[in-house]
Amino acid sequence: MKLLLENWREYLAEEQGRKVNIFLDMDGVLVDFPSALKDHIKKIYSANPEEVHPNSKRSRAALRRLQKLNLSPEAVDELYDETEAVFREGGNYNNTQKMMSRYILKALLGNKPLWLAMNKLEGADTVVQKAFDLADNVFVLTAQVDETSEEAKKEWIANHFPQINSANVNVDRDKGGRLEQLISRGEVGAEDLNILIDDRKHFLDSFINAGGDGVQYDFENPQLAFDALERLISH
Repeated sequence: MKLLLENWREYLAEEQGRKVNIFLDMDGVLVDFPSALKDHIKKIYSANPEEVHPNSKRSRAALRRLQKLNLSPEAVDELYDETEAVFREGGNYNNTQKMMSRYILKALLGNKPLWLAMNKLEGADTVVQKAFDLADNVFVLTAQVDETSEEAKKEWIANHFPQINSANVNVDRDKGGRLEQLISRGEVGAEDLNILIDDRKHFLDSFINAGGDGVQYDFENPQLAFDALERLISH
């Protein structure tokens, strides 16, 4: 299959000038974002909000609201997972999930050590290798929370996947808009096969609406994404 895909890619490049560009999301694809964030929230859940967020009144208020739920560590896990699942699928939060969602954002703001301490997600090395095997160009396309997260995400990629060209690391919440920018600048072609691998339906929809293709990724069953990716390229 690998030889077939490589031959097909060469055919596209030679006959049509069409390249295969694979864009990799970070959180949920390369980075074990959920584990790191859940552990962080459980660790500080019972802490004094004044000490956790000395410089942010809104962050202190968000933590206090979450603390009023009096959750056990197991319940924090459960609520986080529920909130994560709703966000991934683009659904609507219930009241408690909304509290968790708001605090997740506050916990991340300005927190470079948390971003940099995140581990590779299980299977991340395989995803990156697969991308390099199948694509002419490999990009990262990830959403930021703030300027600190943008800086930290670029540093994280440089530390863990130095084979990815730093110029190809894109940090943008509007993933469809970033694809359009890259096309307008001539960095990728509008007729190229531009594929985003992402675990979030919202971001995939944005990228697809801008003319790209999307593959939804589930780290617990990565072969589904690999099969979909190979079907796209060999079509």
